[in-house]
Parts: sequence; C-alpha cells; structure tokens
Amino acid sequence: MAASPSWKDIPTALLVYDPGGRVVDANDAAVALLGVPHENLIGSYAQDAQWLVLEAPEGPMSVHPVTVSLKTGQSVRGVLARATRPDGADVWIQVDAVPELDPSGEVARVVASVADVSHLFVRSRLTSRSAGDHIVSEVLSELADARLETRSILEAVTKSLSQLRPGTWVAALLNKDPSTSMLVVADATLPDMVEYFERGMAAISRPGELPITGGLTQRVIESGKPVLLPQIAMDELLSMTSPEVAAYVASHPMPGNPHSIDLLMVPMRARGAVVGVLSLGEHRSSNPLTEKDVLWMQAIADRTALAIENAQLYEDAVMRLERLGSLQSLSLALSASPDLRLTLKVILDQVTAQLKVDAADILLLEEPDNMLALAASTGFLATAVPDYRLPVDEGLPGRAVTGRRIETVTALSAFSQFRRRSLFAREGFKSYGAVPLITRGKLLGALEVYHRTHLVPDQEWVSFLDALGSVAAIAIDNAAMQDRLRKAQLGDLPRRAPAPPLSLSRLEIQIMRLIVEGLTNREIAAQVHLSQNTIKFHVRQILQKTGTSNRTDLAHRATKETWL
Repeated sequence: MAASPSWKDIPTALLVYDPGGRVVDANDAAVALLGVPHENLIGSYAQDAQWLVLEAPEGPMSVHPVTVSLKTGQSVRGVLARATRPDGADVWIQVDAVPELDPSGEVARVVASVADVSHLFVRSRLTSRSAGDHIVSEVLSELADARLETRSILEAVTKSLSQLRPGTWVAALLNKDPSTSMLVVADATLPDMVEYFERGMAAISRPGELPITGGLTQRVIESGKPVLLPQIAMDELLSMTSPEVAAYVASHPMPGNPHSIDLLMVPMRARGAVVGVLSLGEHRSSNPLTEKDVLWMQAIADRTALAIENAQLYEDAVMRLERLGSLQSLSLALSASPDLRLTLKVILDQVTAQLKVDAADILLLEEPDNMLALAASTGFLATAVPDYRLPVDEGLPGRAVTGRRIETVTALSAFSQFRRRSLFAREGFKSYGAVPLITRGKLLGALEVYHRTHLVPDQEWVSFLDALGSVAAIAIDNAAMQDRLRKAQLGDLPRRAPAPPLSLSRLEIQIMRLIVEGLTNREIAAQVHLSQNTIKFHVRQILQKTGTSNRTDLAHRATKETWL
C-alpha cells in the first residue's frame, strides 16, 4: 500500500506509523496539510506531534489517537484536534487511526487519515480566539517555565488560571498512598478562600493534604469523567462531599457564605491513568460554566498531568541516584575504617538523610542473654539516649528480629504497647520502622527508624531501608571477624603488660577510652556528666601527655600500644 504511486496521490492526508509510533510514510496531502517537509515528517513520533486533542467520541483524550490505537489494537475514529503548523498557523483536523494486525494479533502498523475541518468551525467558539483558547495558551506558557517539581507545577498552573479566569481553583493530585491527595488552591480575587482551604486541610488531615474518601473528587477519579454542576446550591453540594469536608464547612462557614456555586471538575490524566482532579468554583459570574468550558479545562488538566508525571519521573531518578551514591559511600566507609562505632554513625547519617526520617538507631543482639542492646543512635532530641537493653521478643523491634522481616508502625495506639513508650512520648514519634540485620544467615540485631510526623513508606523506601540494613549487618559482621582475628593473633604472641599512659588520671583514661570508641565531645560530656568545655580541656591535656597530634593519632596509638 505504502509503495503504490496511486496512494501518494490520494487527496485525503494519510500517515503510516510503525509499532513504536514513528511515521514511516506519508502522502503528499499529509505533507501539505501539516505544513511539514516530507523528510522531517518521516521519522517523527506521534507523541511528539504536539496535537491538542480536544474531542473524541469516548470523551476528551489526553494522548495522540495513534498512541491509543497502538496500545489497544482498536480503531480510534472521529478525534478532533488542533495542530500548529511550522509557520504558526493553527489547523483543525479530524483523525481516524486504524491498526493493521500481523498473524499473531500484534499491531504491525497504524494508518491515520487526517481531514482538515477548519472550515466547519470558522465561527465556532472552539476555533476562534475565544477566552478558553487564550487561557490554554497562557497556561501552557506558564507550564513551560515552571520548575520541574510537582508542587511548583500545581502552584504555577492554579495561580495562572485564577488570574485568567476568576474563581477558586483547586488541584488535587493523588499521593503514592492513593487514599490521600496533595491539594493546591489559588484564588486571585478572594485570598480569604485560599486561607480557608488551608485551615480546613490542617484541621481534617494535615497542611497541603486531604483524604480521598467519597465525594465528588473520588467520583471524578474513579469514572475519569468531568463533572459540571452549574448553580448548585451549597446544601446540595455538601451532601455530595466527604463527611469530613461537610462537617468542617458546617462548623466553619465559607468566606462570603455563598448560597450557590458554579462547579466544574475534570480529571487530570497522564498516559491513560487518572492522577488527580482540577476544579473551578465560581460564586458569582456573568459567564456561567458550560460544556464548552470542559474542553479547554480538560486540555489544561491533561497537559498539567503529563508535566507532573515527567517531574515525578525526574524526582524519582534523582532520588535513586542519590541513594545509589549513598550506598557507594557507605561501602567505601566500610572498607576504609575498622572502627565499628564510626561506621555505624555514618550509616545512621545516611539513613536519616536518604529516608527523610528524624531519628534512627542500631540495636545489636547479645547472644548469651538474647538481649538487644543499643549500639549507635542519631536524631534524638534528648542529650543522651539511655543505653537500653530489650528482650529479643519485645514487641517491635522483636517482631522484625524474630520474624526476619521489615516492620512499620504508624498507628499511635500501637506505641502504647512499647516497652520504650516514655521515650516515644518524650521524642514525639508518630511513625516507626525496623529491619533485621542479617548476614550469612546469622541474625545480628535491628536497624530502627523514627519520624515525628505520619510516614507513608512506598516500596522503594522499604527496599532502600532493607539495603541499608544489609550494609549495617556486613559492617557489624566484619568488625566481629576482625576482632576475633586480632585476638587470635595476640594469643600467639608473648603476653606483655600494657604500657600505661603517662601520668593520666582515671577521668582522663575514661575520656581517652570514649575517644577511641569514636564519641564526640558532646557525647562524652553526656556520658561523664561534665560540660563540653571541660571535656575540651581534658582532651588537650591527654594529647599533650601522650604526645599525640590529634584524636585519630591518639586512638591509633592507644589501640596499637594497648593503653586501654
């Protein structure tokens, strides 16, 4: 078909796409209609065509009709779109995409016929430079300049929309936990409404977030269809919202106390999935919302969803790169330092930084009495975390250790069952997680993480916690192996009495021991119940008496010459 000379001469514009959505052939009518040279048209991709798809028999679409046909293997007909030619002129086209299947039932290619229907809509609100068309162009321009970050995109879009079309604009984006959504509100003419929404979110859930439990938002997300409610009474509208929202509005009247509202809600869709809802509420307007407004608002919602998806992919890629880098750093620290306490401290610093948690600690299993003892900690508000020892079967982390699996707790009621519930209350922890430390099939202890706000870990978060637990387990096992090797080597040598440090007091010997263990001045001060300045003075005295230049040199000589 594509090689036939008569095919090239058909007056209807025809394009042929391969299974990857790439144009492999186009006739002269397609070249003339789209205004793109034949050599540039061949090799271009459907998803890069920048067609603004506005209408289809199944409702508004967010992707190129050829892409839909390739994914479904079905014909897509009667799609109305706007294409911008290289010379800047807009042409309105109707597209039919028909797949051809190979013997195995897979799509071999898609043939798209494109008809110029601009003359049918010369006087239509769709093609004239209407308010909706102007809003789409302006918002897409703002979207192009927005920072590649999810909240920044939502804020840029809603702020621009509220300036172009007065009203209260609300963008609700599903979180990784789909029962909640990130909420961004803008209203250039009524700032009090933005504050009202922010107070409501803080009261119902937490700032910038709202649960998705029933109501119109869930209806739009589940159906994927717009909802238009012109001049709906507030009482009727509240009956359609979630119980939490209705209760809040009943006890906290909206600014201006409106009796009715124009409401339009459209789904935000990206690559066939609904990722959120874009809403416009107008209290008083001489230009009521109609079905025509669904078209341009849907176009903006879908472009916003695609931009957000790209931003999230970028954010996820950066996060994965940072986590891989942190694992490499930990591996280097593990191989470079034989000091277990220092290694565990580096691990805990990476845990809090990469997992975005407030505090973490490592418990080691003491085999004789089967107890978990604190080995290292970071992020606690208390100046000194008590050196607690827990039975291995004690609640959490007992379940993680004995079950050899990751455990997470976010329910406040569960903390009351903890042996350390006073610690949790004092520190204000609201989320907890634990991963067992296992290497070569042997259980060594547990890595615990704590957070002072509600935490919703996804699978990648849990996997990275598991990876950090594996690194910690290897560090502990290597340290134990080196200790056994050192003791074995010392056992083969003639025993000699350790040379005592020169004229060191009992307190200085105690401080030197803590320095060798890797403690900071602040941690040493908490251990011996002295001020940091006093500790600094004693450290200088110890360095002077031992003839060492710094703490590292002191730790090295104290270990080598068996001063302790």
